[in-house]
Amino acid sequence: MYMSLIKDKKEVVRSLIGYSSLGLEMGLSVAIGIGIGYFLDSYFKTSPYLTIIFMLFGVVAAFKTIFTLLRKIEREDKRNNNK
Repeated sequence: MYMSLIKDKKEVVRSLIGYSSLGLEMGLSVAIGIGIGYFLDSYFKTSPYLTIIFMLFGVVAAFKTIFTLLRKIEREDKRNNNK
């Protein structure tokens, strides 16, 4: 029973770390997109078009991260329900 509690706590901590990193990944995706777009705009003198385009790429990458996490959660739920 004691080992089961330790295993459950480890799984909870692992899940919390995954969920907390989600916000960081989303923010960094958008920030990196904006940074790349800003750099390219200053290089090619096309302000603000590339910044907007790369910001949208960052938002798409952030949503992809969310959907990947949701798929992972669904798989884990199915696996836990089948036990």
